[in-house]
Amino acid sequence: MPLGRREVALIPASAGRAGVMAILPARMESTRLPGKPLLAIAGRPLILHVAAACRSAGLERVFVATDSSEIARVVEAGGFSAVLTGPASSGTERVHLAWELLGSPRVLVLNVQGDEPMVSATWVDAVLSRPPSEASVTTLARRIGRDEALDPNRVKVVLDAAGRALYFSRCPIPHGGDFHWEHVGLYCFSPESLRRASSLSPGVLSRSERLEQLGWMEDGMSIEVVTGSFEGTGVDTPGDLEAMRKLLER
Repeated sequence: MPLGRREVALIPASAGRAGVMAILPARMESTRLPGKPLLAIAGRPLILHVAAACRSAGLERVFVATDSSEIARVVEAGGFSAVLTGPASSGTERVHLAWELLGSPRVLVLNVQGDEPMVSATWVDAVLSRPPSEASVTTLARRIGRDEALDPNRVKVVLDAAGRALYFSRCPIPHGGDFHWEHVGLYCFSPESLRRASSLSPGVLSRSERLEQLGWMEDGMSIEVVTGSFEGTGVDTPGDLEAMRKLLER
C-alpha cells in the first residue's frame, strides 16, 4: 500500500548510499504531457524507468511522491514505494511533504525529477561531490549548443567563477555565447535547505520564468552547480517522448 500519515512507522531504515534518500515527485496534470508519469516507454511507465534508474545508480531508498492514487498503484505494482502526499504547489514542496511522512530522517535528500529516465551513478556521484549546506542546494548542468538553447523547455543556467548559479532562464543565456549550460533535473538538499526551499512563496522572477529555483535564489539561497556531460534529456514534450521511446527501445 502507498504510504500515508498513518503508515510512517512502517518504513524501515534501509541501507544504501550512506545518508542519502531519493524522492521522485510525480503528478498527472502536466500541461504539455497530461498523465506523463504513466506514459509508456518501451512497455514500461516513465516513472518506473526513473525509479529503476535511481536503483541502478546505487540508491536503495527510492520513493515516488504523488497525490495520485493511480500513480501510487503503478509504482507499488512495479516494486517501488509510493508516498501519497496530498496537494502541493511545487515539486519541491511535494518532496518535502514525502520526506516528513517518511519521518524527516537526517539524510541528504535527492529530488529526482520524475521525467529524467537517464539518471545514472555519474549524476549521483557528481551531485554528492558538493554536499549542500543549511542554506544551499546542489544541482547539475551539461553543455549544449546555441541551437539547442533556443528551446524554452531546456532550462539554461549561468555560473559565477566558483560554480554557483547566477541565474536560470528559459531564454538562451548568456546572450551571444558560443555554448550554454543546460540545467539537469536533479537537486540535492540538506534537511534544512529542503525545509527552507519548500516554505518559500514564488518570487517575481520565478513566476516570470516558471522556475521555482529562482524563488530560492531571490530569498538568498545559494545553488551550487556541478558541470559535466551527464548524458540524457528530460521528457517534457511529445517530441521528447518519442525520442526517448526510440532511445530506450534500442
